[in-house]
Order: sequence, then structure tokens, then C-alpha cells
Amino acid sequence: MRRFALAGLLIAALAPLVFANGRPPGTSTIHFQEGHEQNVVAGMTFGLVISHDGGTTWHWMCETAVGYGGLWDPDYTYLQGGTLFATTFSGLKSMTDGCTFNSTTFGNLFVSTDEGRGSAFLFGAADPSDDKVYKSSNEGSTFPTSTTPAGALVNDWYTSLMFAPSDPTKVYLAGYRFNSSNQKILLLYKSIDGGGTFTAMGQTGLPTTPASSSAIDIVGIDPTNPSILYVRVTYANGSLGDTIYKSTNAGQSWTTLRSKADTISFLVRSNGDLVIGTRSLGAEVSNNGGTSWTPLNSAPKINCLVENAAHEVWACTQNYDVMSGSGSDTIPGDGFGIMKSTNLTTWTGVLKYQDIQGPVMCAAGTPQHDTCAQMNWCGLRMQLGITATGGIDCSAVGVDGAPDGGSGTHVPPTTPPKGCCDTGVGSAPPLAMGLVVGVGLLRRRRKSS
Repeated sequence: MRRFALAGLLIAALAPLVFANGRPPGTSTIHFQEGHEQNVVAGMTFGLVISHDGGTTWHWMCETAVGYGGLWDPDYTYLQGGTLFATTFSGLKSMTDGCTFNSTTFGNLFVSTDEGRGSAFLFGAADPSDDKVYKSSNEGSTFPTSTTPAGALVNDWYTSLMFAPSDPTKVYLAGYRFNSSNQKILLLYKSIDGGGTFTAMGQTGLPTTPASSSAIDIVGIDPTNPSILYVRVTYANGSLGDTIYKSTNAGQSWTTLRSKADTISFLVRSNGDLVIGTRSLGAEVSNNGGTSWTPLNSAPKINCLVENAAHEVWACTQNYDVMSGSGSDTIPGDGFGIMKSTNLTTWTGVLKYQDIQGPVMCAAGTPQHDTCAQMNWCGLRMQLGITATGGIDCSAVGVDGAPDGGSGTHVPPTTPPKGCCDTGVGSAPPLAMGLVVGVGLLRRRRKSS
């Protein structure tokens, strides 16, 4: 039986804890369509939201329309031609018409990470029958090239792929495996031919005995020097939190850059500045490659960071107030689920969940129409305090009652810890924590923020 079946059962067990899937409303990822950045998609703990006007207005797609559920966060890639790819438990999905995520030619082959640059698109299979990285040069229409990274094994879990900004022939890949003694082994690979082949990178300076809950991600590459790159290791020292490591020699060796007892969102800006954001321990910027850091005193609570071509830094932020881990206090939210800044000093709200305009409207017979719009929209509208109707009469659907999050002071219960499929918003009750530890092999992290 596939290892994902066990994860599915554990996820299902967690689902009733909070909201619809065990987590409070939160933003996990932000992606811009390359070359057409007025088109933006943001992964949510409650599905996907899409804007075609640079973030002025947003519409919603539910998890069913994308093809996933539970605590999983798909890895999205938004290609320059308009195709949106998503990794799901039923295989790699692609959407070209704005309404339907269709299966690709790979069927149910499980894909754990994907990445695009120009017309190139790569994905890594993490399937019991396949450990290859597949490459397309025509935006995913065909995949004539596939390769098994040197030393890779079936059941390896790939966490992130990233092209070097200044040289698309340089591609970096991270992942992990468990050995026969159930010890975690971190994996790092590099390609010098655009993803056609991958060789192992050095790990001098990285943890030699990572915790069983550790994971590694490529989180940044210098904008002008493809040999300078950054990785994030979770639980690097066996304790809660993340550590950023830096290599200046294309991954031959590594030095510790920054550690925080919290999830770190990391960004290498186009001007070379480094930005660290957390949800509870503030944010910092370095203008000298990480030698020194300056606190960003006005920064919001950050769960992801990304920069667009206009040099705006967009952040996943905390829309609502949340209850502290002890349950005795309320942590003020930012009032927005996405915010942006050009100077890291002043932050402007981009998306307030209460302002979502409605579901994406699609033809009858599509999951987006039949499930999201007709069945789930009214419940979401009530949960988030959304004021727009989306053109749907919710009184006719039988959903009523006062919304529980309309003022920006929504206080949801605590949630499972970051793990295989969680963005990490909140903290876990004991039962949830035990179940998430059981997922083990399915630890899922956002790839680049």
C-alpha cells in the first residue's frame, strides 16, 4: 500500500479539529504569472484565491476544485503561458482555462515539488515507483527528459527545486530520506544543464544527524551569482525552529547564517538584500549578505515572502487575531492575509479575507461550480465574514447565522504544528501532534519562502 494512504487516514483524523481541515484561515504561498504579474494566485488553508488585477480583487476556488484536501498545501507553479500546475495526492494537475485542474499525462504519479522558468518546467516525483526529475521545455506540454539524481533512491522525498535567477542552466534540488535505521538523511543536488542531470552537492557544515522531523529546502539564490545559495533546515539542532545556511561555492560547503525558534520565511531580493520573516519573532533585513541584520520593527506576522518584477515584497500575513498557544491571550492579527511593501518599512494590505468577491464562476459540471460555488461558498462566506455575495443567494442554500470572523478579530482554536502538510499557523493539541509525528515521511514545506 502506498505510504500516502496512511497519511490520508491521519489527515482525516485531524480534519474535525478546527475550521474545515484542522487549521485556522491562513495564507501559505503567493505566486505571480511570469511576465504577466497582474495575475496572482495565493494558496490558502481553505483553497486557492486568484486575482487578475494585481491584487485589487480576489476570487476563490475550493480544495475540491484543485484536487486535494486535509492539511496538504499544493506546490503551485504559474507559468508564463498561463498554465497553473498544482501537486496533489492524485498526481500533478494543471489548469489552463481558469476553471478546471485536469490530470496530466502522468496520471496518479505522486509529485512533491515543481518549478518553472520561462518555457522550462521541472517536477520531482516522490512515488514508491519513481524517483525521477522530469523536464519540459514547452511549458509542460511534453516531458522528453527525465533523470534520477545521482544517488537518489525510490521513496526519496523532494522538497524544493529552484532555478538560479542569473543562469537558468543552474538548478538546485533539495529533499530527504529515511535510512534503514529510520534516521533522517538530508539530500542536496545541483544541475548545470537546466535540470537534465543532477549530481550530489556537499553538506559540510550542515547537520550530520538531523532530527526525524527535520526537512531541508532551497530558499534563495543570489540574483547575480548562481554559486551563492541558501537552504533552510527545520529542527536543525533538534529543537523547535529553523536555521538558514549559506553556501558561496555552489553547495560544496555551508555556514550557519541565522537561526530562529520559529518558522523562517526567507527572501533574496533582486538587489541582493536578504529578508527573514517570522510569525512571532519579528523580521530582519541584511544588506551585506548576512553579516549583520537590522530589525524591521513595523513588519507584519510573516508566513511567506516573495518579490515580484516591480520589486514589491509580498508577504503571507495574519488576517485575524489568534489565540495564543496557552489559550490565555490573544495575539493581534495584521488585518490582512496578504500585505506588500517596497521599502520594508511601510506595509500595505493587499488581501483581506472578508473582501473576497466570490467564487470563481465556472460552467455547471465542473467541481468549481458544483461543489465550490453551489455547496461550499456560503459556508466559507459565513466563516470568514465575507461581505460580498458572489452572486449567490445563501439564504436559499440554508446557511445562516452570524459570521465568526467579520471584524478582523476572529479567534480560532489552536491547530496542528507545521509538518507534512501544514503551513504551521498556530500550535497543536497533544492528539494532533502525535498524529502529525506519525505522518513522518509526508512532511511538506513551502519551497521558497
